[in-house]
Amino acid sequence: MDGRFNELINNLNNAVLNDDFIDVSEDVTEELEERSDAFEAVEPILRLMENNPNVDFGKPGALVHYVEKFYRNGYEEKLVESLERKPIKHTVWMLNRIINGSQGDRRDYFIKVLDKVLSFPNLDTDVVSFAYYLKSLHVQ
Repeated sequence: MDGRFNELINNLNNAVLNDDFIDVSEDVTEELEERSDAFEAVEPILRLMENNPNVDFGKPGALVHYVEKFYRNGYEEKLVESLERKPIKHTVWMLNRIINGSQGDRRDYFIKVLDKVLSFPNLDTDVVSFAYYLKSLHVQ
C-alpha cells in the first residue's frame, strides 16, 4: 500500500456521511480496481460499513460490487471476519448473497455463519430481525 491507496481509503471515510458518498464510492472503487493491491481495500471497506451501519451503501452499491470482485479469492473470509467483529444489516445481506451463490458444504458453512450472527451479543434488533428473516429463507 502506498500513499495514494491510503488517500483513496481516507476519501471514502471522509465522505461516508456526505450527500455525494455514492459518487465518491464509485470514483474510488473505479480507481482501486486498477491497482495491483486492489484486494487490500476489502477490509477497510468492510470496516467502513461496520462503523457506519445506518448509511445507505446502495442496493448493492459500488462498494459491494467492488468487494464481490474478490469472490472465491478471499472476500468471503474477510466478510466472515467483519461479521464476527460487528454484524450490520448490509453485511448480513452480503452474507445472504454468498449463501445464495453457494452449494453443499460451502453453503452449510455460510448458513452457520448466519447462525453465529443470530447469537451475537447486544446486536441491534433490526439486524437480528433481518438475520432471522434471511435464515427462514434457508431452512431446509
